[in-house]
Amino acid sequence: MTPVKLLSILLCALSSLHVKAISSDTLVVIFDRQQFVQGDSIEMEVYTEPYQSNQPAQTLHVWIENVKTGQRWKYRYPFLKGRYKVSLKINDSIPNGVYAFNFLLQKKFLAVYGKLKNAEYDDKAVNFMATTKNKAPIIDGAEVDNNGSFKIDNLFYTDSVYFGFSPAQKTKLNRLKIAIETPLDSVFTPTATLTEFVTIGTGEALKEDAVEKGYVFTIADKKDKQLLQEIVLKSKQKSKREKFEKENVSGLFASDNAKTIDFYESDELKNYPDIYSYLTANVAGLTTYNDEETGKTILYWRKEKVNIFVDEFLDIDFSPVSLSVQDIELVKIYSPGSRLGLDGFGGSIAIYTRRMSNRPGNKLSNYSFYVKGYTQKNAEWK
Repeated sequence: MTPVKLLSILLCALSSLHVKAISSDTLVVIFDRQQFVQGDSIEMEVYTEPYQSNQPAQTLHVWIENVKTGQRWKYRYPFLKGRYKVSLKINDSIPNGVYAFNFLLQKKFLAVYGKLKNAEYDDKAVNFMATTKNKAPIIDGAEVDNNGSFKIDNLFYTDSVYFGFSPAQKTKLNRLKIAIETPLDSVFTPTATLTEFVTIGTGEALKEDAVEKGYVFTIADKKDKQLLQEIVLKSKQKSKREKFEKENVSGLFASDNAKTIDFYESDELKNYPDIYSYLTANVAGLTTYNDEETGKTILYWRKEKVNIFVDEFLDIDFSPVSLSVQDIELVKIYSPGSRLGLDGFGGSIAIYTRRMSNRPGNKLSNYSFYVKGYTQKNAEWK
């Protein structure tokens, strides 16, 4: 076989796989095909060329744009060892048309950069709790440098992560004022980009669109449609409990799976010596155990220890006598199997105090944040 004929065969094989790369040492994308209808799944394999399996962890952004209307959808994936396979199922809500799939490679992996804005001399570290669905919470600490900055890196989540921060030195008041930055959410310069076109629909949609020929990708936002959308509930008049929850309940603590008990219309709680006595009397499955060695009273649910959160912070040393029933605003109860959206644990109790909403320097916006994680490998485009 002549070299010319061999080269022609290789070029034809690559063309049939829909492979496109903007240059050497950059991104390569392989689509299973490039014409789809609603309900199909778009299978893509992305890698760098020349391929190197020892590349550091990076982030792959996939920004889909309707060529005609400019509407944009953003997804991002962990790019490990220089290769990743992606599957997107096309929802019925996606209109027929030509779409530009823009791939952007970012050197950064999921990380949280923070700064303690009111750091004092003895603030050498800050504690944090990272909570997300289907995983046990991470409770750890981060070192704070001389100007109050800290970093939590090498995170890997395929969902939003709720971060709560507290002082390393335990105090009754959480005085922290923290600024958070996640580099994946800020403006960045990609190290490599690639644009590929996909057609959704049949008939007229399969014809080449004249707009496609003049399409130019820009990183500037147009009509973004995020994968995760905020749901806003509207009502004519909010109750006292609804107002308190709106102002003070955040993140995964706002789960619909929680049973909420407030004491605005009832003084029933005041008939009990402490919160544990009330809970064990009114919630099936809850029991207490008195540890004679430590003198602590421990709350259990179906033989599993219950985590206690006070004003959305995990209190591993919580004692029911440390908090007067007069100070409790409401209680949120997460049964086993729905513990803050997590599975496989013995449930959680979140206690909200009356002083939480008017405590100086202790607003939730000062020390709790949501960080958007990576898109699931098999997600839906809608």
